[in-house]
Amino acid sequence: AFVRFAVSLAIVLVLVARSPNGFGVLRTRRPIEHLLRGICSAIELLAFYLAISMIPLPTAMSIVSASPIFGTLLGVIVLRERLKLGSWVAIMAGFLGVLLVVQPEEGVSSLKGTAAVLTSVVLWSTAQLLARRLSATESNDTILFYYALVGALLTGAALPFVWVHPTWLEWLALAAIGALGCLGQYLLVLAFRFAPLSLVAPFEYSALIWASLYGWVIWGDVLGTVALAGVVIIVGACLYISRNVAH
Repeated sequence: AFVRFAVSLAIVLVLVARSPNGFGVLRTRRPIEHLLRGICSAIELLAFYLAISMIPLPTAMSIVSASPIFGTLLGVIVLRERLKLGSWVAIMAGFLGVLLVVQPEEGVSSLKGTAAVLTSVVLWSTAQLLARRLSATESNDTILFYYALVGALLTGAALPFVWVHPTWLEWLALAAIGALGCLGQYLLVLAFRFAPLSLVAPFEYSALIWASLYGWVIWGDVLGTVALAGVVIIVGACLYISRNVAH
């Protein structure tokens, strides 16, 4: 997690240095929201890494696909948004889908992994909510800079207690995680700026395809029939919510 944030921070600093406004773009009047987003993102990332060490990647990503449900609930609580009856029904159906994917009877490790990924989903939804709020007045570079800075400081503080020296191949993998993580965050913020949420949200479900492919090819993980039914319910519920809340 630290390397991901540190590499992201280095990339953002290079981009800012080459921008027309230079480091002046990093001035902000909303430091508290940047701090909160950074804290949520750091804990969310750690929780997700913990989860995928305990449960299969396709299972974890299937649960992550329910993030629009939690995001919608946060919108109701934080932004005082109102939902129609159909959206509430979709939310309940989405939670049922999560239960079908989780299948708690698989064991203690599965329960811990599920709790970790659900924690990650709630915090990720909160970070997205903050990103949407910040994108109204802050530039992409500003949002990414404080995201990476806060994350690097928080995870860096833990390094003396958990550091294990990586091999050179692991260094390459960690650097790739940092670079790809930074690119993903940049494109996500960009998407929120130029496209409505109802258009952006459905594309998140393509992660299920990639996670299932990687899980099958590398680890031999395959979702069962019940879990697949849960995924279908989650995706259907989230698509319904995205479309109806947006319109």
